[in-house]
Amino acid sequence: MIKKNTRIYLIIVLVALVGIQFFQPKRNTAAITSDHLFQQTHVPGNVQQVLNHACMDCHSDQTKYEWYHKISPVSWYINHHISEGKHELNFSNWRSISPLDKISLLEDVKKEVGSGKMPLKAYTLIHREARLTVAQRDSLFSWVEKYQEELMQEALN
Repeated sequence: MIKKNTRIYLIIVLVALVGIQFFQPKRNTAAITSDHLFQQTHVPGNVQQVLNHACMDCHSDQTKYEWYHKISPVSWYINHHISEGKHELNFSNWRSISPLDKISLLEDVKKEVGSGKMPLKAYTLIHREARLTVAQRDSLFSWVEKYQEELMQEALN
């Protein structure tokens, strides 16, 4: 009797796992527009590389999807992180943000990356290229500080 119940439960779980595969979240794959950070200001190539590897999957409209993104419930979990990330900071909407808000957001970038909270540990476990070296962090912070100065001048004018 126990073996029969176990088999029934396993079949139910298997059918449920197959069934949820038909419910996938919408993909975050818009084209880069003129509103994007990279189109709005000069970002040095090394900093663009850092941002592309460590930030843009969750903080832009251009997520690069891997094979495991197609498996529910993993796809739901990842989509939730992308939605949260874009809510906090979306580089694809950079043009619409005021200069003072940009300065504040960039300060948050320095704080989150500097403390090791970003990129997320769960992300860097799978995306090794997102693990930032000291040199990469330093170049990111140097660019952020320079850009914040430019934004402050823009805000004062």
